[in-house]
Amino acid sequence: MARKVVVVDDEKPIADILEFNLKKEGYDVYCAYDGNDAVDLIYEEEPDIVLLDIMLPGRDGMEVCREVRKKYEM
Repeated sequence: MARKVVVVDDEKPIADILEFNLKKEGYDVYCAYDGNDAVDLIYEEEPDIVLLDIMLPGRDGMEVCREVRKKYEM
């Protein structure tokens, strides 16, 4: 079973390069281009890792990180 990666970057060319290279290595890759979509995608896909830009429209990367961590804290 392939590992899931969520790539979050508002610059589509950067996200596309990451997606291309990760898929070439066998990962399942899902992309979001703003903070709000990122949170939804992370909750939906439950990835093994998230590559998260800090400067994003909507919620910034730090807000996304805090919200996701809050959900998964023990």
